[in-house]
Amino acid sequence: MVLTQLAFATFNAVAFGMAVFLVAAGLTLIFGILKILNMAQGAFFMIGAYVAYSMLGQDSASVGMFIAVSIAAGAVVAVLGLLTDRIILNRLRNVDYHYVLIATFALLLFCNGMVKLIWGVNFFTVTPPPAIDEPLELAGLYMSKYSLFVIGAGVVVYLLLDLAIHRMWLGKLMQALATDSWMAGLLGINVPLGLALSVMFSFFLAGLAGGLLLPNQSLSPGLGDSYLLYAFFAVIIGGLGNIRGAFLGAILLGLVNSLNTVLLPDLPGLAIYVALALFLFLRPEGLFPSLASAPAPATDQKSSAMSGPRADRRLWQIVGVLAFAAAATLPFWANGGLLFVAGSVLVYGLFALSWNILFGYAGLASFGHAAFFAIGAYFAGVMLRDLPGVPFLVTLAGCGVFGAVVAWVVGSLALRRLAGIFLAVLTVALGEVTRLLISYSSFLGREDGLVGIPRPRLDLIVTTIDLTDSGAYYWFLLVMMALLLGVLWWVLHGRYGRMLLSVKQDPERAAFIGINVVRTRVGAFMLSGAVAAIAGGLYAPWSRIVTLEEVSFLASTQPVLNAMLGGVHSFWGPLLGSAIFSAISYATRTFVGLSELMVGSILLFIILVAPNGVIGFWRQIRGHLVGRRRGVAAGAAKVDITRSGGPV
Repeated sequence: MVLTQLAFATFNAVAFGMAVFLVAAGLTLIFGILKILNMAQGAFFMIGAYVAYSMLGQDSASVGMFIAVSIAAGAVVAVLGLLTDRIILNRLRNVDYHYVLIATFALLLFCNGMVKLIWGVNFFTVTPPPAIDEPLELAGLYMSKYSLFVIGAGVVVYLLLDLAIHRMWLGKLMQALATDSWMAGLLGINVPLGLALSVMFSFFLAGLAGGLLLPNQSLSPGLGDSYLLYAFFAVIIGGLGNIRGAFLGAILLGLVNSLNTVLLPDLPGLAIYVALALFLFLRPEGLFPSLASAPAPATDQKSSAMSGPRADRRLWQIVGVLAFAAAATLPFWANGGLLFVAGSVLVYGLFALSWNILFGYAGLASFGHAAFFAIGAYFAGVMLRDLPGVPFLVTLAGCGVFGAVVAWVVGSLALRRLAGIFLAVLTVALGEVTRLLISYSSFLGREDGLVGIPRPRLDLIVTTIDLTDSGAYYWFLLVMMALLLGVLWWVLHGRYGRMLLSVKQDPERAAFIGINVVRTRVGAFMLSGAVAAIAGGLYAPWSRIVTLEEVSFLASTQPVLNAMLGGVHSFWGPLLGSAIFSAISYATRTFVGLSELMVGSILLFIILVAPNGVIGFWRQIRGHLVGRRRGVAAGAAKVDITRSGGPV
């Protein structure tokens, strides 16, 4: 009996691992060649599944037809990949990896929006071909024939890739392009053609995986998200850009997941994130050396723009005062829906600013920042529900302390060994672990979350203010936002802010002049976590419900989008980005898929055309106008001097 259970668990582990590898194969290949960690790979995997569904319908005739349709879906996605490379990826080569991750995530949003517009949001189920749709009994062990098919497909894809990369001229070409494309060009290799073929093949693998795994689960616009995360983890564990490492990493994830199911059935999925964290701490380079090393963070020469010229700073201060005055009038004339959106803009603006403390000032990227927001939201929700007598300002302070402590634990462990992509992936794992732990807790409402959170009464020394009314709580949000912005402005534009910018721009030089780099980064992590948790604490009574959506992977991208949209090199950028993003979402809320499509398009445009965001774009235009005026003035002065006989 024990042997049978062990064999069944191993079989399920390998089947799970091969499904992950089919998605990870294209991901690791494109990184090995272009050094781009493509977050949109899951979206193109999903597109391949939808294309195969459009060809097959819900029933497939034969195994041969099923494979042929999967290959055709891969070919369609390969063509889309070529277009993507020409329009987007080609411009992301040799760009800071932070912007690459964010741009490819914007591409993921764009693809998700297109899928919803074309195929809708309904769930579809597809049955495997009849020949592989029955269980197979072997020595008393019942196995799914379709799972055996997935295992076989994964092994075949791995063997073909391993043979091509390590034994054939095509693999030698790919390794030459990955190592030094400039030298490959000097040797007579057609570099643009080689890169285009490599990109097309990696996208072909994504589309092929979508077709082959179509019957594995329900087809929906969220299909690619879970596969993308697991594929990322397999690539990180195996070694960036190494196909053998991705294969073994996927199998290892399958084994960990299977052991989790057997040993910890009440905590499904948790062991994968624990294993990932251990690998990142103990062996961040992965199981095998990569074809291409992880990109190093690019030195940001525009960090000095964080403070901005005095004229610009004075302008934005005036704009901020006028915006605050206008926002204060909303409860007098806005309806309930618009007022809720405005209050949410304040909270999400503060959340985006907390993320930008890490990215814009310290040069660190977090893709699991929703964990801190959720910590504050659930803490405030529980306090208001179970201990309403505790003053709300004390509750908010507790949110900040709780967020700072968690950030200190994570930062103290991670920032001594991890940076760049590895730190970003670790924060993703932190967010997912937080989501899983909340989903296991009946005290926190599991999947339903905390509902009916009461709004507080604000106990002051001289009076008590009732915040149960939406207008009153909105004004409270506005005042708290102004106070927090004032404190953060003072901190980030003072000595500590200058230390952060020094560490971001050149860590080695900062250490040479006596700055403790690790301690400074940990401090930024703590400040960021505290502000994000306070934002969550303010949001809980405003929305009166907190669910797992607040800690999802997509929720962690919200502050990234807001900060990038407004401009990460400006203190006010995240606030402006939050307002623009919320306005777009509110205006397109009734159009399925249109909101994601527009946000993805705008963010892609900003990354490719104006990477410093809306404020950076404004400064660029303003600089051109000022430069033109000075040029005209200088020309006029030159003419006057020439006419007077003076020196030119």
